[in-house]
Amino acid sequence: MPTPATRFLTREHAGLIELAHRALDAVACLVASVMVGALAGISGQDRQDWALLVLIQIFVSMLLFQQHDLYKSWRGRPYSDQFSRLVLAWLIVSAILWVIWQALDLGSIMTQLTFFTWLAISLVVIVAQRAMLHFGIRHFRRRGLNSKRVLIYGAGSLGRSIANQIRRSPESGFEVAAFLDDKQEMKGLRLDGAEVLGAGADLEEILSTHAIDELWIALPLSATEKVSDVLEISNRHVVSVRLFPDLYGLTLLNHSVSELLGFPIIDLNVDRMQGFNRLIKEIEDKVLGLVIFISALPLIGMIALIIRLSSAGPILFKQRRRGWDGKPFTIYKFRTMQLHTEPPGQLTQARVNDHRFTAIGRWLRRTSLDELPQLYNVLQGRMSLVGPRPHAIEHDNFYEKHIEGYLRRHRVKPGITGWAQINDLRGEVQELEEMSRRVKHDLYYIEHWSLWFDVRIILATVLKIFFSKKAW
Repeated sequence: MPTPATRFLTREHAGLIELAHRALDAVACLVASVMVGALAGISGQDRQDWALLVLIQIFVSMLLFQQHDLYKSWRGRPYSDQFSRLVLAWLIVSAILWVIWQALDLGSIMTQLTFFTWLAISLVVIVAQRAMLHFGIRHFRRRGLNSKRVLIYGAGSLGRSIANQIRRSPESGFEVAAFLDDKQEMKGLRLDGAEVLGAGADLEEILSTHAIDELWIALPLSATEKVSDVLEISNRHVVSVRLFPDLYGLTLLNHSVSELLGFPIIDLNVDRMQGFNRLIKEIEDKVLGLVIFISALPLIGMIALIIRLSSAGPILFKQRRRGWDGKPFTIYKFRTMQLHTEPPGQLTQARVNDHRFTAIGRWLRRTSLDELPQLYNVLQGRMSLVGPRPHAIEHDNFYEKHIEGYLRRHRVKPGITGWAQINDLRGEVQELEEMSRRVKHDLYYIEHWSLWFDVRIILATVLKIFFSKKAW
């Protein structure tokens, strides 16, 4: 079978890539330690204790990073996800090191301020080296290097949606080589620039004559009985197989597997935001919301003053939107547009290069700082820091008729940021499929909610302020 040159540093070198990641993390820790050691003037016998602490730092970091999936492949996943996992893992590493530092009575080596400075610098160096590696690889992938050729089995809406996302994200390192589909009338068609080569029965021949790295199965759950045959054929050709089940076709909200009365069950529609979980979510919103609100007050005041001096009209934009259980509430944002009127019952969404933006408004939209007044909505209890973004009521009325499961977003409080937003699903919606993908991400968040998931999203949101591809 032909082996494409684009396989360089792909499946065959996965172990080397993981080893390189570990080595770079170790080097980052050593660099930070040398810097702090020089600044603190550590010498003599203290150097041995210092070296021991640094080795413990490297060992604990690698162990915790492994547990937080930081050494697995990040192909096709945003750096914001890696960044949030990295920060959370480092907080745990720091807590462990502090306990060890106290237990070994190493206060003579350095002051407490120097100790925490060491931890902070170590994190900055690790984040920086991983960011440079991540964006360097993205740069090469955009030019067709380090790419994997994908055969998609299923040319329906799910398969085409996956192909479209690959086409729009060349930095992910995937390339759609071709489609398979069991509908005979599809053979020979070109979809998103890739040809439908044949049906599942042709898989053996196609893998023998085409350079394929991965096979992605995008079939309805009713057709998953074909998976075992696909796996058998793929194993003979050493091709990786991934399954993209169309779970949303079953209109599941919480399709997690659990046990009841000794029987395995699948929860089709169970609200996780109840009881203790709801209390944790409320505490998170009130405590973090208040801290962020107080910290942001000077910035909020400065932005309000600039808006007042730069254009006529109110400082705040107010709009009725649906919140928890579909109950309407008033959302607050900084005004980013010139005053204008809309026809009754119609609402024109903001667009890229919209002439209605004010000078300061465009920058506020780009950095998402126009959302800051929603911290007041959080303290009111009408919104959450993290959750599905609320849409205008006119848009809700439209999408609930065209997107299955849309109204399930209202089973939790709407959020200032969310899982969809940090995955670059934000901004102008040009096609119904774009909103459908946002809804799927919202339902995924509702299903998998946890305090740590919220913290990860908040951390990733901070990064997205500067690096989002869809912010404008």
